[in-house]
Amino acid sequence: MENIESRKVLHRAFSVFLFNSKYELLLQQRSATKVTFPLVWTNTCCSHPLYRESELVEGNFLGVRNAAQRKLFDELGIPAEALPVDRFTPLGRMLYKAPSDGKWGEHELDYLLFVVADVKLLPNPDEVADVRYVNREQLKELLEKADAGEEGVKLSPWFRLVVDNFLLKWWDCVESGTLPEVADMKTIHKLGGGGEDEDEEDEEERSGGRREGGGGGGVGGVGGRGEEEKEHRAHRQLEAVGGGEQHQANENQSIGRELEKEGVTSNNTLSN
Repeated sequence: MENIESRKVLHRAFSVFLFNSKYELLLQQRSATKVTFPLVWTNTCCSHPLYRESELVEGNFLGVRNAAQRKLFDELGIPAEALPVDRFTPLGRMLYKAPSDGKWGEHELDYLLFVVADVKLLPNPDEVADVRYVNREQLKELLEKADAGEEGVKLSPWFRLVVDNFLLKWWDCVESGTLPEVADMKTIHKLGGGGEDEDEEDEEERSGGRREGGGGGGVGGVGGRGEEEKEHRAHRQLEAVGGGEQHQANENQSIGRELEKEGVTSNNTLSN
């Protein structure tokens, strides 16, 4: 939390929502050994892209899809062949901040990925304490227990933000097969203490302007050497996940500007 509050360090993340063919959502309870938010219930899988070539791939958000595929195997034993990367639908991004305890917390630009598949599970006890599939009514019951503090039920803050802002509408699209129609990867939804509670559209898209993007991906730092250098560093660090070369250049310039408004430094190297 010291890094988050004083240095404004930002962590890129992804959250996977996996539904079976009955359109039930797979939830997991995080293990007791997790540094942040132990034993809370959350969506199917949540983690971070690593600073490695396969997870820094530009175009069609392939890097973050590869990261999700890797972590689904690590946490739930789902092999890559059961969930090819083209099965994941990136639906949106949100920026949020949430303390876990007095020392640790999360400050993330979170990529939200949806997938429909019937899979066999082999949960890793070092990562996952429990799993369950829920329908809408069962999820409502879980939310009510968490709100009332019953049975020790707790939900992760990022999962609750998605539930409260997006999930029910997107669940309709899961059932109707229309997920791509609601995908919006241009907007950064600022929620949960990560900034003003508003949607920021791509400034380049609104203005019709063009600016060149940077390359690579990198490790965040602190301290400025002028606004131009800070903007360049911020967009370069987040360029790893993209949606087409020119759109990627525009998108990352926009991300850099939005994060500079927040006074944020990105960091791709930490693991959940």
